[in-house]
Amino acid sequence: MATINVNESIDHFLNSVKKGQIKYSNEIACETVKLLEKIVTNSEWETAKDLMSIIRNIGKKLSESQTVHTVVNNMVKRVLKIIRDEYSSALGKDDEYEQQESLQKMLIAEEQMDFAEALGSLKKSIAANLRELMEELERSPQDIAAQSLEHIHFDEVIMTLGYSRTVEKFLKKAASKRKCQVFVAEASPFLGGHDLAKSLAESGIQTTLIQDAAIFAIMSRVNKVIVGTHSVMANGGLRALCGTHPLALAAKYHSVPFVVLAPMFKLTPQYVLSTDQEGFNHMLSPEDVVPFADGVLTGVEVINPAYDYVPPELVT
Repeated sequence: MATINVNESIDHFLNSVKKGQIKYSNEIACETVKLLEKIVTNSEWETAKDLMSIIRNIGKKLSESQTVHTVVNNMVKRVLKIIRDEYSSALGKDDEYEQQESLQKMLIAEEQMDFAEALGSLKKSIAANLRELMEELERSPQDIAAQSLEHIHFDEVIMTLGYSRTVEKFLKKAASKRKCQVFVAEASPFLGGHDLAKSLAESGIQTTLIQDAAIFAIMSRVNKVIVGTHSVMANGGLRALCGTHPLALAAKYHSVPFVVLAPMFKLTPQYVLSTDQEGFNHMLSPEDVVPFADGVLTGVEVINPAYDYVPPELVT
């Protein structure tokens, strides 16, 4: 693949995410791996070292443009690990490498292995592993939903917030075998909970749509809170939909289990806290909170954050 085509592929991917054509985390993860697979199979490289340099440079460009989509960085790191593993396996050192799985030992092992030897079978084995990774990503919502009966019991009352495709599949799978009732908080100002409540009700699940302000009042009737998340931080904290933190606090106060549905690709090594709003959050247009049509407000700062930080101690 010529350099110009690589750049075109990257720009096309970034524009698709920016325009909302690819908006769900699972789709972003899959498209990221597809992009990297194209580069692995079509770009010119001789050794694993060359390929890792290419992937790192592309990962840097992607991360600069998509700072809030940690799943992109996660997939780049996953692909780099696949390259290291396949190189080690091709040299017959995979057993030794697997024994060095602590972070410190992995860094030392990488320094000892220069990845500079040209291996003819490397491209084929890496491509095969990337296809397996794609299949894993595509199956992840179904794999999580398959565990629903282990967490939802007969006649339980569940509460969730906003719209999450993973939560939707999870609840529908459980409801196909067990009767349950679901309270859906609407997640103002975007009201994603309306879409989830409609979908669950159409599937025959007893569903009640509530305002966000009613979460605490209703929590005493709830057996379990089940939510999705944007990403899981290295310390176990969450970057989740705005409104998730007060939901978690209400669950904690009433001693209600707070369950988070998150596939592996949402786990990130970042330690980002809510105090670092520039690095952690994404500020949206204030018009969604106070429409411009309502007139000019003097001396008022309207903040519309996309995410909440949920500390790990609030997660069951």
